[in-house]
Amino acid sequence: MSGLEVAVTGPAPATARPQAAPGAGKTPASTTRKPPALEPRRPLHLAVLAGASTALYAASLAGVTALQSSTDAARVEDQAPVSAAADRLTAGHDRLEDAVTAAEGHYSDAASAYDSLTRKLAAMEASLAANANRMSAIGGAANSLPTKVSLPTVSRTVTKTVSKPTVRSTTGASGKP
Repeated sequence: MSGLEVAVTGPAPATARPQAAPGAGKTPASTTRKPPALEPRRPLHLAVLAGASTALYAASLAGVTALQSSTDAARVEDQAPVSAAADRLTAGHDRLEDAVTAAEGHYSDAASAYDSLTRKLAAMEASLAANANRMSAIGGAANSLPTKVSLPTVSRTVTKTVSKPTVRSTTGASGKP
């Protein structure tokens, strides 16, 4: 044995067992093993490191999520008055929009009535113009008439009767002859 080799009795671990050469018979009962510092390292530590870092990352994400959730809840609670004001503003906007829509309907009705009135006024102006033409024709004819016409005098006589005529008759209505 050299200074670096250690004698181990019993079977070697499964990962450290040397392969028997083909055709070799039995393995000896005692084999020599290298000290643990000289054995090739297994990558188990990398798996443990990956698992631990994943667990730490998950825990930190859970913590951040909890903090964010509580921050969001506080923000929602702080913004409740703003939300109520926004709701009131929205309701006011809706009322204003309804009022504008109603005013638009009233304006449309008034514009229709104005258009109808405009047509009626135009017809009345045409009628007045035709009437003015007739009046000027009548005025022209009236201007051609003499300004003074002599009418004959009419005499009238009235006779008055002052006394009543005498009547001589009797009726048998009262029972007296």
